[in-house]
Amino acid sequence: MPLEPQPPLPLGRRERRKLEVRTRIYAAARDLFSKQGFEATTVDEIAHVADVAPATFFNHFQSKQAIVTLMTGEVVDHLHAMTVESLEATGTSLDRLEGFVRRAANDISESRGSARETLLELMRLDATPDGPHPYLSRLFEPFVALIAEGQRAGEIRNDHDPAFLTQMAVGMLNSAITSWLADPDYPVEEGLAEAAGFAIETLRPHPAQDPTDP
Repeated sequence: MPLEPQPPLPLGRRERRKLEVRTRIYAAARDLFSKQGFEATTVDEIAHVADVAPATFFNHFQSKQAIVTLMTGEVVDHLHAMTVESLEATGTSLDRLEGFVRRAANDISESRGSARETLLELMRLDATPDGPHPYLSRLFEPFVALIAEGQRAGEIRNDHDPAFLTQMAVGMLNSAITSWLADPDYPVEEGLAEAAGFAIETLRPHPAQDPTDP
């Protein structure tokens, strides 16, 4: 018979101390990135806020970029949860898509500095020659399911498959994001709202065209 899984052993004092220091450094970096941006934040500042020596920072992270990469995974988890919640919410598929965009814009507004760096990292991951990074596939799949549900309900046009429509809609939203990444002063919240409105109108079913029309 299979052995029962054993509970993990408790961490020793040294391991607990290392984890506590690493967590403190990470929290300090996130806070500074959010307040003043990635480029303006130095390792010395992170170490000062975390109350550790600068050399201790490098015992836990190779660079500031390593922290951003870790943050990116957390952001993807958060966005994925938001997307799934939107999928399970009440209302039409287009209402839920609009609700997701509102929540995403609100998150960006609350932490512009760190949000911009993590989105830049996501763009970098998407530029790999091996195709979309698994992070991005996780975000894409719930949108496809939402579009497919909308098609079955007659709320979304069905002249293209859900994956294609998702790609087009996400591309419209990305246009606002990329404008902001190129220009930090770009009003990304308003841009996302406009892009979402345009995407939603594009996704709506269109009346059948009269075959006699040119």
